[in-house]
Amino acid sequence: MYSFSSSLLETSSIVAGSSELVIVSREGWHALPPVEVDPMPNPVPYVIIHHSYIPPACSTTPGCIEAMQFMQDLHMNTNGWNDIGYSFAVGGDGKAYTGRGWSAVGAHAPLYNNRSIGICVIGDWREELPPENQLETVHNLIQLGVDSGYIRPDYILHGHRQVRVNTECPGDRLFEEIKTWPHFSSDVDAFYNDTLKKSAFTIDIESRKAWHARTPIEVEPMPNPVPYVIIHHSYRPPACNTTSECIEAMQFMQNLHMDTNGWNDVGYSFAVGGDGKAYTGRGWSTVGAHAPLYNNRSIGICVIGDWRKELPPENQLKTVHDLIQLGVNNSYIRPDYILHGHRQVRPTECPGDRLFEEIKTWPHFSNDVKVYYNGTTKPKS
Repeated sequence: MYSFSSSLLETSSIVAGSSELVIVSREGWHALPPVEVDPMPNPVPYVIIHHSYIPPACSTTPGCIEAMQFMQDLHMNTNGWNDIGYSFAVGGDGKAYTGRGWSAVGAHAPLYNNRSIGICVIGDWREELPPENQLETVHNLIQLGVDSGYIRPDYILHGHRQVRVNTECPGDRLFEEIKTWPHFSSDVDAFYNDTLKKSAFTIDIESRKAWHARTPIEVEPMPNPVPYVIIHHSYRPPACNTTSECIEAMQFMQNLHMDTNGWNDVGYSFAVGGDGKAYTGRGWSTVGAHAPLYNNRSIGICVIGDWRKELPPENQLKTVHDLIQLGVNNSYIRPDYILHGHRQVRPTECPGDRLFEEIKTWPHFSNDVKVYYNGTTKPKS
């Protein structure tokens, strides 16, 4: 049995035996009011575990309050959501922080938002494990949800990466940890898999780790879905035909962009090689450095090679099409997206005359370039 006490209006202590779970209310972290609340039926069948990545881990209550405010501001003012996306977040101070709470639809896992509790473990847990008190609070919070009728007793636990493609969340180290927890399942429900199957294609996407990418200097989150796709060619490096050559090309571009251009990372969201594979650059949800004024609202895809006079091979073009469709199907790209060549949004030959003539025939291509482009702004890193 749980017993409740409250020493402050904004904080509740829930005691279960020798354990104490402290839940900070929205008032406690000075949350902004939500734009809209969509009620969610309880009990829910799923719990989805996330990490914040940015903001980093917080170890004090003031630091965790700042983290909550940062995430809400990002989710509402940058992503355009109704509120912070998570149901709850758990800080390194061992406290749980109320996001959307138990009975409001979240914005943390497409297709699962209306049937899950999303818990964010504040911090970057790719290489390190969260401290014991933080993990204990996650366990206690889930158990409270079960005991209080908000979560089904036979709930299924997933990591974010299992229900959304191309995300590292909740980080490699934390994901390995939650695999050992009760109710974890590697079997993702058919309603999610069926959505991916509707794509009717197979696409091979190489991770940053696979091409031995350097760590970015800084990462700026980008809201999804984005309204634009920008097509580039690399010019240099030249076309690559094997995976080993394409890995070298990715490394060449990252070194050029970081060491010569002074950018935070390779500039593109993805690159596509002549081996028919897509290579992850900054990915779906990070601001790129490939098209001034469009960096924070577009997916930039580089077709590796010089395509001024020749057309890329069919397998390379097919992968570009499939990659765009994958982004649409998984809510990274808007269904009504606009496709531009790089030369339309910056004075350049890119993506090459021959490739540009090709993409003019593609769905969503538009000659209408928005007026906020003036051709003079320098790229951000």
